[in-house]
Amino acid sequence: MAVSGALTISAPALAHPHVFIDAHVEIVGDDAAHFVALRNVWRFDELFSSSVVVDFDSNANGTLDADELEQVAETIRGSIAEWGFYTFVELGSRDVKLKGPDVIHALYEDGQLILFFEMPVTETVDLKTQSIKVSNFDESFFVAFDFPGDDAFQLIGLPNACSKALHVPDEDEAAKQWMDQIANLGPDEEVGDGATAFADVMATRMEVSCAPAS
Repeated sequence: MAVSGALTISAPALAHPHVFIDAHVEIVGDDAAHFVALRNVWRFDELFSSSVVVDFDSNANGTLDADELEQVAETIRGSIAEWGFYTFVELGSRDVKLKGPDVIHALYEDGQLILFFEMPVTETVDLKTQSIKVSNFDESFFVAFDFPGDDAFQLIGLPNACSKALHVPDEDEAAKQWMDQIANLGPDEEVGDGATAFADVMATRMEVSCAPAS
């Protein structure tokens, strides 16, 4: 189906995004300040959403019914698994492993496709001693995630002492950082996937910590 291809095609280096998502992320924890799971809520742009209706509206009633939405969600779940569901959690210099969602739920509302799903953490992460950085981004730079502000990131179930800080990259600085990476390559080294590197430095990240105030 076309929705699968639209979310997984690798764009050329520094290509413009073709799918736009307004994203909301919930960082779920417990009373002991352990990071337990991450929840995503994605609202797709109207143009992409309309293309999904064309592809999956099997009864031609101009909308997506419950069974069609289930098919959309399962198709997307299968197609973006290899991309880590565009969901990344950094702990120092490494990534925290998340379990893929068993199911993705879908709605079609006001002409827009909405997906929501939860990804459990597969290891113990104590936010009292270690901070994490959470982000949604597409390494191929084909899908663009927009976070309107720090309210797009919510802490759920964690102690009140936990804090969050939004890190929004400056576009000019991100471009400079990427060019610096290119400039530091040796004569026999390849540039590699420029879109991946650029998407990484352009990603908005939320840092979460439950460390006691010093």
